[in-house]
Amino acid sequence: MIKDHIDDILKCTRCGRCRALCPVNEELGWESTNARGRMLLARALAEDVQPSEAMKNSFYTCLTCAMCSSTCPSGAKPDEVVEAARQELVRAGTVPPYYCTVADNIEKFGNPLGDSSSRSAWAPAGSTGKSDLIYFAGCLMSYRKQAEARAAFSLLSRFGAKLLEDERCCGSPLLRLGGKPATIEHNIRQIEQSGAKTIVTSCAGCYKTLKESYGLDVEVLHITQFLARKVDELGLKPLPLKLTYHDPCHLGRCMKVYEEPRLLIRRIGSFTEMASSKQDARCCGGGGGVRRGYKDLAQKVAAKRLNEVPAGTDYIVTACPMCNSNLEDAGGKVIDICDLILKSISQK
Repeated sequence: MIKDHIDDILKCTRCGRCRALCPVNEELGWESTNARGRMLLARALAEDVQPSEAMKNSFYTCLTCAMCSSTCPSGAKPDEVVEAARQELVRAGTVPPYYCTVADNIEKFGNPLGDSSSRSAWAPAGSTGKSDLIYFAGCLMSYRKQAEARAAFSLLSRFGAKLLEDERCCGSPLLRLGGKPATIEHNIRQIEQSGAKTIVTSCAGCYKTLKESYGLDVEVLHITQFLARKVDELGLKPLPLKLTYHDPCHLGRCMKVYEEPRLLIRRIGSFTEMASSKQDARCCGGGGGVRRGYKDLAQKVAAKRLNEVPAGTDYIVTACPMCNSNLEDAGGKVIDICDLILKSISQK
């Protein structure tokens, strides 16, 4: 309930710091499209003002990138408040059309994409089964980034990884939009039946959701964390490449995974940071449902991110399929970190 967040809402002192940092406000310019304005609207919801179309447009243009929360001098968490406000809008039925599409697709197909094909079609035969180590591929890797999924799984297979028998959407797309995906309970049962002690995923959204929303009694790692632990066993060889790294918001700013991807990249090529990085990294523009519902906005934010790529860079390395897709669509030369690792390993 939005009223459960009233203390956080009241922390907002309207100082305007978030206004200068919000990538959406930079594009749209309205007070209702930055965290300060959204906090005022959230307060109205908490005081029983009825949801409106204006509120819908405000809350659903948020990337949930957490830039505002990470820099708020009062310690407010506008990204969490936005998600709570979206839950209120869902209850009131004041949602954008794509919300219903996502919800229906997850219920019918087990993924937000509405893809009826086999989720594990990309994987080698015999990939599912019981193991201490389970790879949770996620929807985008399973259906849209299958080469990257194969790369990730080929690396993890060296350490005995298996896939769940019947993985479904982790729930992140619907959770971020204010919904309650039934697939979470299904996946929890699958994980329990797998015998897993460690779950590894290469999607930033899946990682945040598995870590925060599942209550699992197993270790949950992003693939960069797992591979960084095994870096001396990977057989990495240097490549004559100039590389930079884009920090996914839900992996970096939200979950504080910064050093592990950089450790791996520095073992392979010449590394230079983007103009903004780590906690201060600009969003790719694809998060919070914005890529699905406001594609033009997502691409404008991505274009600004690409302006921060160091001159002469051969590849922007990513550790999230959403970031990969949105930056690639905006014209970036992007490579998934597992593809980069395989390039390095295969050098003779």
